[in-house]
Parts: sequence; structure tokens; C-alpha cells
Amino acid sequence: MKKRDHISSIIEIAESEGVFTTAQAARLDIPRDTLHDACVSGRLDRIAHGAYRLMGSGSKETDELFALWKLTVPRLFTFERLAHWDGICVGGSSAAYLNGMGDFHLSPYRFYSRKRINSRNPSARFSVRDVERRDVSFERGIPVTRPERTVFDLILDREDPSLIANALRDAANPSGEFDCARLREMLVGKYGEAKGGSVVESLLANSGILEGEGR
Repeated sequence: MKKRDHISSIIEIAESEGVFTTAQAARLDIPRDTLHDACVSGRLDRIAHGAYRLMGSGSKETDELFALWKLTVPRLFTFERLAHWDGICVGGSSAAYLNGMGDFHLSPYRFYSRKRINSRNPSARFSVRDVERRDVSFERGIPVTRPERTVFDLILDREDPSLIANALRDAANPSGEFDCARLREMLVGKYGEAKGGSVVESLLANSGILEGEGR
């Protein structure tokens, strides 16, 4: 493949994936040397080791988050991963930030996976946790836990109770789409009927909302 064809392929994958990986590029026969040269020439910006975006496409605060998620299964394209749930998602405080819940920060980036994942990136926090497909949303092109699951994980992560209450308040009002029954189901499944129900009631009380305000 000629150099100009490599450049065309880089533009194609960058426009399709936004942030893309070395392994994804290899599937389009783009060699590592070409990626290196594109970074040196200012055509590409390296977001993380093995992940790039097209320079001039506009950096986003979520670029590194997207890169870290893609690097967990670096060879597959986004549409392939979204078609088959692999259990790796953004959760906890990072999901709360993306969902506009409470006063949490995007970084350090919180990820959950069914299996242990090790990362050398100091900004990444991976935890072993089984998240069901119904508890994530793919609206951003990356799996992020839904508000009910996000609150559940904030509790498991032992975040500040007042911050969790604020996050729940933001999620439940004014849309009324927050599924309190799903949150209760998860907490009861984790802690049992008595303790799980007590946690829900205490959380709702601290949030200043009624369970009926959700679904």
C-alpha cells in the first residue's frame, strides 16, 4: 500500500472511530511506522500508548477515557463491541459525571469488567464487577452505566453518602425516569431484603425524594 493510501486509511478510521488503536489500524494494513510518522508530522495526536486521534478534529475531555476503553479489546472496532456485550463499561464516579449526577469528576476513570484488567495508566481504575447489559447505555458510543446502576456502584465504591444522595437527586428529578425499583432490586440482591431495603429508604430520605417520584 502506498503512503497516500495509508493516509487515506488513517483519515477513514479516525472519522469512523474518533479515537482509534494501533491494532485497529493494523486491520486496515496501516503499519506502526506510518502512525509514528503521522504523529511526528502533526497529523495524529497520541492520546495514550497505542491510541490516537486525528489532529485538528477537536480534542474532547473524554478522549483518554475512550482510548482506555478501546484498549481493553484493542483489535475490535466500536460497532463490533457494541453488538456483543463484553461486560466492560464506564461506571461509578466517571459514569456519574457523564450522566450529570452530583459533584463527581470524570477522572480517575472508573471501569468495571467481569475479569481483572491491569492498566499502567495512573488515571485508570479497573474493578471486577458484573454489570448486566440492561444496566448500560451506549448513547455516547461507549458503554456507560445507567443512573440506577451508577448509584448502586457509588454505594459499593463507598463514595461519600452525601455525594451519592446528591447524585440520586439529580438523576431522579425532574425527569421522573429514574427506576427506583431497579435500584432496590440490585441492592436487595447484594445485601438481602432487610438491609437492601433499608439502604434504599435511607438514600431516598437523604436525597429528599419519594420512591414514587421514580418509576
